[in-house]
Amino acid sequence: MRCVSTVKNKKRENMLELKIPPVIVLAVFAGIIIGIPFVISFYAVQSIWLIAFFILLGVIIALSGVWEFRKSKTTVNPTTSEKSSQIVNTGIYRFSRNPMYLGMALGLVGLTFAFGNLFSWLGVIGFVIYITHFQIIPEEKILKEIFGKNYTDYLNQVRRWI
Repeated sequence: MRCVSTVKNKKRENMLELKIPPVIVLAVFAGIIIGIPFVISFYAVQSIWLIAFFILLGVIIALSGVWEFRKSKTTVNPTTSEKSSQIVNTGIYRFSRNPMYLGMALGLVGLTFAFGNLFSWLGVIGFVIYITHFQIIPEEKILKEIFGKNYTDYLNQVRRWI
């Protein structure tokens, strides 16, 4: 098993990996979802119930992920995965390896329903692709180096999103 300092010194393959905090990425894609209806007027579905459901569900899932990290006394900062002190596999992490990102994506789904534009789904899809490629996969590489087989076993037991 490699030590944390080795992980810190390893050159990242892509300059965007772990560089932009996911909350900023969330804000950018939320802006895309909000902006699309002003550029392309294509009405689809607006439902206060769907809006409330997905936003509330997203907040609950994301906060439950934060709660489990805090209980386990490991870093919540997604740009410093090398500071992770343990694998969190309790609570919501038994069902999703990335509940905080899942919660953000569900919030964007709610926002998409709020603006009622089918093209706004591009913001949700873009968020999921970006977070998977530039945040989740690089985090997984670092955590594999830190925790080795224990983390690989966790990867095999729990799905990345849901």
